[in-house]
Amino acid sequence: MRSRGLSSIVLVIILTAGCGGQAAPPSAEAVARQAEDSAGVRIAKLVRLDYGAAMPTPPGEDDLVVPVDIGEYDESRTTGVMRLGADASDLTTTFHRTNVPGELKLVPDDLSSMTTRVISIDGSGTYEHRADRRDVPAGKTWLHHSGSGCGTLERAVGSLDLRAILSPEVLRKLTAPAPSPGEVIDGVGTVVHAGSAAQSEFSGPAPGVDPATLEVLRERFRSVEVSWRLWAGPDGLPRRLRLEEAMPAAEEGMPRTSVTEIDFTGWGSDVTVVPPPAEQVHEAGSCLAPEPR
Repeated sequence: MRSRGLSSIVLVIILTAGCGGQAAPPSAEAVARQAEDSAGVRIAKLVRLDYGAAMPTPPGEDDLVVPVDIGEYDESRTTGVMRLGADASDLTTTFHRTNVPGELKLVPDDLSSMTTRVISIDGSGTYEHRADRRDVPAGKTWLHHSGSGCGTLERAVGSLDLRAILSPEVLRKLTAPAPSPGEVIDGVGTVVHAGSAAQSEFSGPAPGVDPATLEVLRERFRSVEVSWRLWAGPDGLPRRLRLEEAMPAAEEGMPRTSVTEIDFTGWGSDVTVVPPPAEQVHEAGSCLAPEPR
């Protein structure tokens, strides 16, 4: 299977009643202060995909193909921790099919073998554990790659992954819209920044990438629109983020929209991220694909 994943601050305000009535520091600066102390934050992320049309199920024993409003999977849930400053994370993702009619028996609903744990440590690379990968030799349970170019193309077209979202550049864009009062989240009052932009506005440099390839990718994603709502606490730290990406030019069989909801809790937590045991690690010869090949 191929992944359908998606995959996505200057905050100077006077908080309204219920939010403490104090000026909030810029979110980018607040996160940067956390990074200086190498403090951690807990992550809970939910991604829902909408393919915009019925997708055929795999043929059964009678070769019957039934159109169902699902893709390979409709939902992923990620939990784990990130350590700022040290730039490390330990995140586990589970996958789920949703909206499958109960009478359909052709569609397996046990996706436990797809559960993916990814450990990323700046300077050490990325480690991935997944039970159904076929490119892991016997006796090994983790794949590892430390190539500096991995993920460059995704960043070049504006991928809003967790690390990018907490970067100063992206945070400033997300909080540029004027805030409005928000609800209490994680025990604190919040304000909300809501806006929309082309995904390409979140793109970054792509050193070493073939210019022709880069232009093709950027043209493909030029029509992708990102809408967001970001909730920030009185300390300027993000508490919740909702991203909706619309992809009108998506190829057949690819998601037309995706909705990502992220909760950030436990800012300042003492987080330790360590690589897996060396004897369990297999060195990959290329950047890690998110799905088994």
